[in-house]
Amino acid sequence: MTHDDAYALARVAHDVHNVNVNNGWWEDRVAIAAAHPNGKHQVILAALALVTTEISEAVEAIRKHDPTTWHDTRTRDTFARELAGATLRIMDLAVWVGVDLGEAVRAELEANKARGHRHGGKAA
Repeated sequence: MTHDDAYALARVAHDVHNVNVNNGWWEDRVAIAAAHPNGKHQVILAALALVTTEISEAVEAIRKHDPTTWHDTRTRDTFARELAGATLRIMDLAVWVGVDLGEAVRAELEANKARGHRHGGKAA
């Protein structure tokens, strides 16, 4: 992944966050973050819980739907759409926290390349 690719990913993340801000999803979250000493932590934890919800829905899509539907991007509640939902929630949160997700993904990918086969023999 190049730095240009990382920049493009970060740009998409900002677009995702802007859509969510414009749709009102951050109004209460910003208020909670500002109102309580550990409000930002609570907002982050709640946002991460929503990511796990999307992942759980992806698991359910695999369990409930025929494998020929897993790639369907047009229908709600498919495996592809649930993965996309999790990705969007991660992007949205990363921007709000100030994480350059594009650069973080690039750096993690480079680190994984250097780890070798199964990262030194790990089972999973």
